Amino acid sequence: MSEFAGRAAFVTGAGSGIGRAISLALAARGAFVWATDFDEASANGTAELIEQTGGHGTAVRLDVRHEAEWQTALALADSGDDALAVLVNCAGTFAITDTFSMPLDDFRRIMAVNVEGTFLGMKHAIPRIAKSGGGAVINISSLAGLKGMAGWTAYCGSKGATRMMTKAVALECAGLRNNVRVNSVHPGFVDTPALRKSIHDRGSQVVDPDEIAKTSVPIGVACSPAEVADTVCFLASDAARHITGAEIPIDGGMTAG
Repeated sequence: MSEFAGRAAFVTGAGSGIGRAISLALAARGAFVWATDFDEASANGTAELIEQTGGHGTAVRLDVRHEAEWQTALALADSGDDALAVLVNCAGTFAITDTFSMPLDDFRRIMAVNVEGTFLGMKHAIPRIAKSGGGAVINISSLAGLKGMAGWTAYCGSKGATRMMTKAVALECAGLRNNVRVNSVHPGFVDTPALRKSIHDRGSQVVDPDEIAKTSVPIGVACSPAEVADTVCFLASDAARHITGAEIPIDGGMTAG
């Protein structure tokens, strides 16, 4: 497929899990992918996989909390042959801690990555996307951005903020008529290395996400990173040209009732 041929995509949190799957999917559809991650080795691993599967991309180390790093990374993207058309804000972090014992530094760290990182990405990438003729921003929020979850106060707050920032910026872009669409996706129970580590760390007797999903997800199966990536690619494509400011759950029915 070559629906994104001649266009570049900038993906944060590309080193593993959902971010890696999104990077591979966009590259498979013809995009040149700037695969960024706080962990440079992980970003390199994703870029290598892109090349091994016939795509094209480059790894860039990026700590999304720092504005100067965003400016440097996007300046590098400016130097590429393909115009920037897609931004995927996927970098994220979490901690499962009750509100009353959570250190303030942990709360601030989650907000810095999940909220400030997403804000900085939109602030600096959208003008570039608009200048190149338009495109799409997809912010990876979460089921936790749609419903409360005990023990996840900071994460829920950060992902709820991502959801509402998405809507606000979508309206700003619409008002500017800059041809940039902004949407959020809200994955539910996704089988990623981070999820498996979380299950293990909590001492669960059942560590297979699909086994847990049989009783916690209405359709009975865990989501795969590739399924999230397919939705992101749709939202990034011209087929979604009339969709902006939307929130798309990918949760097997977990928010249906």
